[in-house]
Amino acid sequence: MASGPGDGGHLRDRGRDELLAAALRGLDEQLRPSTLCVYLEEPDGSLSATAILDTALGFAVTPALPAGDTRFVSVRAYREGRPVVRDPAQSRRFVVANPSFVQHVDTPMMAVAVPLRADGHTFGSISARWMHARNLRPATVDRMVEAASGVAVGLAKLSARHGTVEPPTVPLFVPEPGSARPPDGPRNSSRFLLQLQQLATELTAARQVRDVVAATYQELVRPFGGQGILLCLEDRGRLRAVGASGLSSQEVGAVDGLLLAEGSPEADAVLRSVSTIFRPGELAQAYPGLGRYDDEGPARAFLPMVADDRTVGCCVLVLDPDRVPRDDELAIVMIMLGQVSQSLKRIRLNESQEALIHGMQRVLLPRELPDVPGLESAARYLPAGTGTGVGGDWYDVVVLPGGQVGMIIGDVEGHNLDAVGTMGQMRSAVRAYAAEGHDPASVLTRSNRLLDELGGDLFVTCCCVWLTPETGVATMASAGHHEPAVTREDGGVVPTALPVGPPLGVAAGTVYRHKDVVVPPKAVIALFTDGLLDVRGRGAADAYAQVGRRIAAHAGEDLETLADRLTGTGDPPARQDDLALLLVRNAGSTDGHRRVARATVHRHDVRRVTELRGFLRDLMAAWGHESLADELETLMSEVVTNALIHAHSEVDVLLREYPDRLRAEVRDNDPRPPVPAVVLAPDDSGDGEAESGRGLLIVDALATAWGSSPAGRGKTTWFEMAVPETERGEGDERDEGDEGEGPDGGGPERGNREANGEADGG
Repeated sequence: MASGPGDGGHLRDRGRDELLAAALRGLDEQLRPSTLCVYLEEPDGSLSATAILDTALGFAVTPALPAGDTRFVSVRAYREGRPVVRDPAQSRRFVVANPSFVQHVDTPMMAVAVPLRADGHTFGSISARWMHARNLRPATVDRMVEAASGVAVGLAKLSARHGTVEPPTVPLFVPEPGSARPPDGPRNSSRFLLQLQQLATELTAARQVRDVVAATYQELVRPFGGQGILLCLEDRGRLRAVGASGLSSQEVGAVDGLLLAEGSPEADAVLRSVSTIFRPGELAQAYPGLGRYDDEGPARAFLPMVADDRTVGCCVLVLDPDRVPRDDELAIVMIMLGQVSQSLKRIRLNESQEALIHGMQRVLLPRELPDVPGLESAARYLPAGTGTGVGGDWYDVVVLPGGQVGMIIGDVEGHNLDAVGTMGQMRSAVRAYAAEGHDPASVLTRSNRLLDELGGDLFVTCCCVWLTPETGVATMASAGHHEPAVTREDGGVVPTALPVGPPLGVAAGTVYRHKDVVVPPKAVIALFTDGLLDVRGRGAADAYAQVGRRIAAHAGEDLETLADRLTGTGDPPARQDDLALLLVRNAGSTDGHRRVARATVHRHDVRRVTELRGFLRDLMAAWGHESLADELETLMSEVVTNALIHAHSEVDVLLREYPDRLRAEVRDNDPRPPVPAVVLAPDDSGDGEAESGRGLLIVDALATAWGSSPAGRGKTTWFEMAVPETERGEGDERDEGDEGEGPDGGGPERGNREANGEADGG
């Protein structure tokens, strides 16, 4: 698109611009189009916008048209050598078939294109569009043909004098005759360009959906007088709300999950790829059976969201009835929404890729820790912040031959799929060698040799602890990993001073050594990876000591509570490394006896919850806690039902009896919180009751304490109930045969009891 050198090229370009500008001004005075553009041919046969009348919608002109793409009237007129007309109905069908052009034709228009032909050569075409036009007068086409003929003759003369006329690199914007442009007027192109630039900058930096919602609200909603926004994406035939600001949770919930079928303004925006604005009262008239919008409510715009030539969702703008966007503003909104749609698609793709790797990792982690009499345990795994990838951290607890219990923590170098794959290999190897009866040092030596034979190029740190519960002796060995933090019940530190060897994979011939450490009764053994260490402003040694001090300050707490305390600090997006934590306490001699009951409900088997309620009532009678039966049934029903509906996985129930309380744990395979919430902009508090779910409100009201924590491949939602003083009997008076056997969720042929209740006292 470059002009030739020398004075000839300069004169040709100046003559071209003067010729086209005069033609556009003349047509504007006669026809008053919404857009008017001259397209000239490129050497490859495509058409480029050469001169554009700078109307309010001039920026929405398509700048380049591919060679031979006859979807466009300008290309058809150029190729066929005759005028081409497209009425508003045809324009609407064009956008439905080609959603990406909604940014250029957001409202059905009347379009006319005529060829620029003279001396047997076609130079391009002139295209005009009118908003809200119903009919086209024949005289309009005649005037365009007459003007095009004059332009073509002029171009032919320029070509004969100065060489081939080509389009410029940047089109010429021709001011309208006598146009006035006040600073806040409809043609304030500088303001639009500034908004586009600011939005593009913020979207480029966006890492999460929340960032996109905040940027969209700031740069798109507020400048156009909007009061709120809802962004929805299509997902398997339904609309899913991914972000909102300025709307109540009830309004968001009414759209989230909406079936993509005609009959609602949100679905119609997606299916028809059409932008529609409803003023107060108009929405109820257009959709009388909907009942979701008040006649006296604000104005609303329902806009298609397009990415990669496909309508991917819907944007709902809540507007001030006295500040509805003009045509030019709506056009710029559609261009900005195109950027928003691409950003959401990029973020969702990244999230899907990370979710795939996270899913692989969760499968490789233990679904739950084994229940060992006299031993308490808790574990956590938390991924690093967004954008850092997925690491190869893992933990494990293994019941070993001879009554020992093995505790393992490991960390593979890197944050990628290779790290996750290596983690799976090493976890399997360590478990296999441990099951064969090897001591910790031998397990590490053999695993190191195996890693070398597999030919991997990643290093792995690993620490193994074999605990003998009866004696409290723990045999420990480490391959480049932090020593376990061993803390007495009174907060005192038990020194370990392990002989730490190099990470696995560094030297194939390394022989690791182990050391025996006596762990006092009720002491906490903590194994963890780098993600738990806060090294900002301090060295690794100081960060390790800080973790020890935090454990010491709360060493007497329940391990689940302690695990939440240790992993709940710090900003997750700022965490630069994955976090794995394993806590174990050898209960030793205790003053109270506790009992355990288990139950399993299979995936989607909501009806089995009724049987679970009966099991719990019988269990409370057997344990002497009849006063807790009603509330326990209610709490368990709500939590289990929530897991079945939202997690879509098998649900395991574990009920523990303590001297002063009952603790229930409901485990599923979904790591997300119990009820997923729509992303709100940072300044939106939302309606907590609507977002949390009715069931969790009941849990919050009835339980002494409750929470949800990552656990293995999924999460554990737990709650506790205080045992009345009158029901707190002495431990030695309890019948150890009273452990519960819950429903397994299987069919009648399998029976409805699972005989796996165990005494868990010490």
